[in-house]
Amino acid sequence: MNSSAQLRWEIADRVARELLSSGEAREVWMEGALACGFAHAASDIDLRGMVDGEPPRWESRLVDGVRVDRHATSPERVEELRDLLRSFDVRRDDLGLFRRVRASMHDLMCLRTALTYTGGGWQPVLDAGERQGYLRWAVADQAEAAASLAEDLFGLVEDGLAEPAQVVCRKLETCLTALACAAAGHPVLGDKWLPLLARGAGVPSVPSLGTVQATTWGWFRPVQRRVTRALLDCWPVEDSAQEPPDLSGSDVGWLPQRYADGWFLRRGDVHLPVTGGQLLGWLSAASADGS
Repeated sequence: MNSSAQLRWEIADRVARELLSSGEAREVWMEGALACGFAHAASDIDLRGMVDGEPPRWESRLVDGVRVDRHATSPERVEELRDLLRSFDVRRDDLGLFRRVRASMHDLMCLRTALTYTGGGWQPVLDAGERQGYLRWAVADQAEAAASLAEDLFGLVEDGLAEPAQVVCRKLETCLTALACAAAGHPVLGDKWLPLLARGAGVPSVPSLGTVQATTWGWFRPVQRRVTRALLDCWPVEDSAQEPPDLSGSDVGWLPQRYADGWFLRRGDVHLPVTGGQLLGWLSAASADGS
């Protein structure tokens, strides 16, 4: 923890004590990157107070030159979010829950990072099972984001739109880092913190995809491998590798996805069900030219 983070923890202690002693909140949480020990010289402090009834709208305030953003939340809202972490009942033919959770990923990240002030320090809010629930949702969310970016990327490459394709490439590289961090059990923080989070988690850096072009597609192999291995870290497969499915003669653009009703290979809007063994066989083929 650097000096900027240390200062903000000390301020957070002070403001938390004030909120509790005044009765404005019955519990106070610290959230976000600061709760993970990350801050810079201009970072704000995010504190959340648990209040009964209709949450009031609190104003931000400056404490020793640092802005403290205070948010009030009802226990009922927190319980709604915790319920999402207790199951992963997402099926290919019913993605309503997945869409709902994806729209709440920022709130779930805040809950995953939340530390509650105990008077003697800060303690994690979620238990081990709830943190595992966040891991599943975060991995599935980032895998979905990677598939969407890949679809855009192939469309841009096919039409020869090189500059927009490079922009999407950079976004995809960031997404792969976030996916690896999620698979390692860490919260998906803002993009600027991902390199530090990845380094602390021992996550290998994502190499540049280099020049993408329609005539060759070896540059996409690392994307397939990284997405697959992240999903397998979350949902291990004990089957032996089997013959991969017939993908009409081309592996271009396919990425895996995992739902409660099994494994799929996805390209665009096409989802092909596969067994765990077939997935391992497909990964083996995708790894044939190196890792």
